[in-house]
Amino acid sequence: MPEHAEKIQIVLSESNFACLEGATAKGSPVRNAVDMASKHGRQTGHANMANKIVITCSQAQAEELLRLAQVSCRSAMQTITIALLEAREGKGKA
Repeated sequence: MPEHAEKIQIVLSESNFACLEGATAKGSPVRNAVDMASKHGRQTGHANMANKIVITCSQAQAEELLRLAQVSCRSAMQTITIALLEAREGKGKA
């Protein structure tokens, strides 16, 4: 029986999200998650805090976003890596 796919939340700054959004090809496996985040993942902060965007995706999609970040958006790499590590740690505790 297949295991239920856990969703990962990646919280990015507006600039890091814009970079990843621009680097994600139409029709790619992660484009749907990026488009959904663009429409529904925006979080507004306080006046002195930058806005954030949350990408909710599968582990495979997060790994693909990490590969994209390594090539095109290096400033987003750490955030994506941390989200993947937290998801893996969460699975180990289950």
